[in-house]
Amino acid sequence: MNETAPEIIENVRLEEGLNFGLTSASLPNRTLEVFGGIQGETVDIRLFAHKAGRGYAQVIKAHTPSSERVIPSCPYFGDCTGCTFQHINYIHQLQLKHRIVTAEFEKAELFGIDISPVIPSDEESGYRNHARLSIYHANLGFVNRFSRRHIQIDHCRIMNPGINKVLAGLQGKCGETRQISIRYGSNKDSYLIQPKLVKANVDIESGQKEYHDILLGHNFCISAASFFQVNNPQAEKMANLIKNHLNLSGSETLVDAYAGVGTFAVLLSPDCKRVIAIEESAAAVKDACLNISGIDNIELIQSKTEDVINQFEGQMDALILDPSRSGAHPSVLATICQNPPRNLVYVACDPSSLARDLKILLAGPFELSSVIPVDMFPQTYHVETLALLKCKL
Repeated sequence: MNETAPEIIENVRLEEGLNFGLTSASLPNRTLEVFGGIQGETVDIRLFAHKAGRGYAQVIKAHTPSSERVIPSCPYFGDCTGCTFQHINYIHQLQLKHRIVTAEFEKAELFGIDISPVIPSDEESGYRNHARLSIYHANLGFVNRFSRRHIQIDHCRIMNPGINKVLAGLQGKCGETRQISIRYGSNKDSYLIQPKLVKANVDIESGQKEYHDILLGHNFCISAASFFQVNNPQAEKMANLIKNHLNLSGSETLVDAYAGVGTFAVLLSPDCKRVIAIEESAAAVKDACLNISGIDNIELIQSKTEDVINQFEGQMDALILDPSRSGAHPSVLATICQNPPRNLVYVACDPSSLARDLKILLAGPFELSSVIPVDMFPQTYHVETLALLKCKL
């Protein structure tokens, strides 16, 4: 099979498939994961081969479309496979994300847990402040994850208008590099474009070391190598949820583990006596030093969380865990089970890692107050989840 002679399979019934937002189709000799479908539909699909031998397909026609199906507003949908849910109405997108979180909890044998409805995004498009684009023959775009074909993109529906403005100015003029990252702080009109372009004939500055943005009235500096949430309004909602759960009185010591550029440390510092922020990345620590400038009650430690978390025995009143997609280090979980804070917030971008780690925490001294999914990424299958826990000892 190849792009010039794709295999078309007609009248396929789609079944539930939560892996990466895809549905599934059971054929006599194989099971396919299908992009662009909704459970219960009967469709025609185009089959793609995958290097690992797994079967992937894409809907090309729906004979019995679901009532949840909408016409994608993006002309690249299907050719570009980034927005897995753009053919689904937004309310149902939120329901599917809730189902994804629930399924991962059940896989981890965490049954009967009350998971709150997904908090919707105020903006269903134009929210994303970071684009990482591939370049082929000077044309910017994305790579179809099934065919591996480069798709030129002149305007991305989920990107902030500031990023689309840069994209339009660079399109067809970036042949000197294979990838480019564009980040935009809409509250400061601040850009970061990497790498620096030296051959492109454009009036757009590039090669910036950092960009700047504002969350809840606080200024943040973010360098090229540092992580920052891609949806500012949703990040502000998340920070307020964390603040409400921790119920800080001003006398507490808060430990912010995997602190990044200091986002939560800065936003919660007015409500604490002391904040200890732990971050391994040198780039993020450099940013955090700037971001906490003038805030006297934040102590910043550059280290792996697992190497220092055991130093705070008896000191942690509250703890935020915001690890990478792979989850918290096992020794971190062991330490906080031995020295539990009164309140704990686990911020997770991967429901599977969250469920695995929660199983350990709930077998220890913690109980769940609530699990709150937050839609940081409309039109995609991704979902951020807050687990709010209390010490039951």
